[in-house]
Amino acid sequence: MRKRKIGLLAALLSLCLLLTGCYIAPDDVNTNPTNNNGNALPFITLAPTPTVYTTPDTIEVVTQNVFGGPTTIQATTSTETPTPTPPPGNSGGWNDWGTVQTTEGTGAGPTPAPTGNTIVFDNQTPQPGESASPGAITVITPEVTAAPTKAPVVTSTPTPPSLQLGFTGSSAVRSLQKRLKELGYYSGQVDGDFGPATEKAVIAFQKANGLTADGKAGKQTLEKLNSKNAVSAKAANATATPKATAKATAAPRATATPDLSKDYYLQSGASGKRVTTLQNRLIELGWLGGKATGTYDEATRAAVMAFQKKTKGLYDDGVAGPDTLKALYSDGAAKSSGVAASTGETLEMGSEGSAVRSMQERLKKLGYLSGAVDGSFGTATQAAVIAFQKANGLTADGKAGSATLNKLYSDTASRSSGGAAKIDTSGAGGRDTTDISSTGYVTLKEGDEGNGVKTLQSRLKDLGYYTGSVDGKFGQGTTAAVMAFQLTNNLTVDGKAGPATQRALYHSGSAISYSAIRTGDSGTAVRNLQYTLYELGYYDGSIDGDYGQTTTDAVRAFQIQNKLTPVDGVAGSATLGRLYSSDAIPASAADPSYDTVRPGSKGDDVLQVQDCLVQMGYLDHTTGSYDDATIEAVKAFQRDNGLTADGIAGAKTLVLLFGY
Repeated sequence: MRKRKIGLLAALLSLCLLLTGCYIAPDDVNTNPTNNNGNALPFITLAPTPTVYTTPDTIEVVTQNVFGGPTTIQATTSTETPTPTPPPGNSGGWNDWGTVQTTEGTGAGPTPAPTGNTIVFDNQTPQPGESASPGAITVITPEVTAAPTKAPVVTSTPTPPSLQLGFTGSSAVRSLQKRLKELGYYSGQVDGDFGPATEKAVIAFQKANGLTADGKAGKQTLEKLNSKNAVSAKAANATATPKATAKATAAPRATATPDLSKDYYLQSGASGKRVTTLQNRLIELGWLGGKATGTYDEATRAAVMAFQKKTKGLYDDGVAGPDTLKALYSDGAAKSSGVAASTGETLEMGSEGSAVRSMQERLKKLGYLSGAVDGSFGTATQAAVIAFQKANGLTADGKAGSATLNKLYSDTASRSSGGAAKIDTSGAGGRDTTDISSTGYVTLKEGDEGNGVKTLQSRLKDLGYYTGSVDGKFGQGTTAAVMAFQLTNNLTVDGKAGPATQRALYHSGSAISYSAIRTGDSGTAVRNLQYTLYELGYYDGSIDGDYGQTTTDAVRAFQIQNKLTPVDGVAGSATLGRLYSSDAIPASAADPSYDTVRPGSKGDDVLQVQDCLVQMGYLDHTTGSYDDATIEAVKAFQRDNGLTADGIAGAKTLVLLFGY
């Protein structure tokens, strides 16, 4: 009997499996189903927890036949935002089959709007030969329709735009440039043209003052710039943390100590093994750079002297006597992170390290270098080396070899008489100098070849700037010679022999009559004008052949410094004649002192002041007479630039007004 019951149960289970047509995974079935009355059902059912699908913008009706029939997808629409909430347990419309009952045809009233995704298990009408059973699963995903909301009305005061790259002809930019110049961040023209040089100065100021360094002069930057606690470039450099550099040497080694049982002295002119040992020890301690040569030269003497100054009780005479040697070879010998001199090596363009840093410090102390002491041998450092070499009777090749370094660190090194020159470290600022020429002088640069280069090399050789062969090939040696000449003659140092450089080189005058060019003009004549002004240090804009405000201001500055009238920014015959002559006064050689121009004055000085005020928008027209309108215009200019507004054009006012 028992076996029969087991067989009957197995048959019943087989029939159930046959009816379902497939295996349902455990996660998808209800293993303990009950009907609405709580009575257990004799077979398993689909679990009453539906899978919820949320698709805000699309509606799909997915019908899947649980008996293995085809799946269908049908698009539909709905208007409610879904709130997926599965029905609790086996109630709320769930029938004995574990399916949701719909109200259609039941008389249960209108179907409520769906509150979430709805899963409907429909009883499918059986086909002939089939038994009635759960048929299809229908998943309806309603469309999400957000309730319309009224956008709030937002009102705000518009923020004025930041001064930034590309702004031109603005008095606000002029004021910005002047303030940056006062603080030492900007050295270019006060021309109202917000170019790369101005942007670079703004970034430097922002970094030094803890602002976002984006190069844009917005509200915060301008407030800080014009405040009393604005950090100057000099103060920023003084407090800047020096870049970490690798120590030049390892820790002192006691095993390097020579036999000091007998007193001996090493000094300039000595040579041999003892000098080699001394140099190695100085290199080891970081006082000397390069490699030991065995010759007690000026570099070795400078290193010994630096060590003596650092060590208490030693006389700093540069002579390595018994006391100095004992201190030098002791375990507690003083070490240095920066060399005092270098021997046995050549420092040149591209070199880096403590030896370069030491050289830069010395060049700066002697007045040849105006750039940063950063341990990187760049264009500014090369120009400074050339100037030093020229002033001290050395080969002016821009390379700091033993002879140059020994002289540099010696007590007989000559100081710069004219001060450090303005160096164009950007390589002419990316300016295109192709085909630049005026009055017969075509710009020559590295890579050029021909008779023009030969003539240039010959002239540089005659003047002592060039020591290479006159081969008509513009190489590094020619570039270095041109830079040395430019440095000596107060020209922009870029290594290119432009018209102004060649006129100064050949001492030629100009008796040519020129046609005037002015604001709005363009073409080759304007490019020649711009590059010549650039060489003379008055112009820092693009060599683009367009006579804009920057060019106009540069011409005005040139006219002022060269005592030309009227100061109108127009390049007329007189202005061009002076500009294209060897008598043109460069900006760096001009006299920055001005005589005070007072109310009641008349003449050219007043015209110069008035013309500047007109160009900057402070005055309507020029009269040549220092009248009430001029007084008020000067006062307004003074107030905008942080000066005492007394209406008198004194030295400080004129320096800012003229831009120099």
